[in-house]
Amino acid sequence: MYAGLRPPTEWPTQGQIEFRNLSLAYSNNVKPALLNLTFSIQGREKVGIVGRTGAGKSSIISALFRLTEPTGHMFIDNIHINRIGLHDLRRKISIIPQDPALFSGTVRYNLDPFNEFSDDELWEVIAEVFT
Repeated sequence: MYAGLRPPTEWPTQGQIEFRNLSLAYSNNVKPALLNLTFSIQGREKVGIVGRTGAGKSSIISALFRLTEPTGHMFIDNIHINRIGLHDLRRKISIIPQDPALFSGTVRYNLDPFNEFSDDELWEVIAEVFT
């Protein structure tokens, strides 16, 4: 199984996203959901994706998480994410859905499922959110 290239440990640092001529089709027989999409989002910008049903909102997320492999190029902080392993990619990015959900387990597990941070670090982040 292809694991892809490994991004730097601290990646991403800024969160700049760039799509270049990205297309995504769910089947060879179907019109592409995304066709030659090109845009960039600066690091630390907050972006909302809106549009009517069928406009491609979910397809952009599907491409970003590589749930369906697109053609074209996607970069996060100048790393070509089409070429890195799925585990490395999906571990480093997240999405905030419209409907909140908690996974089974403790609140701590929901905040830090990979057990990467100390309790003090988690409390510090919680305090920042509520100030």
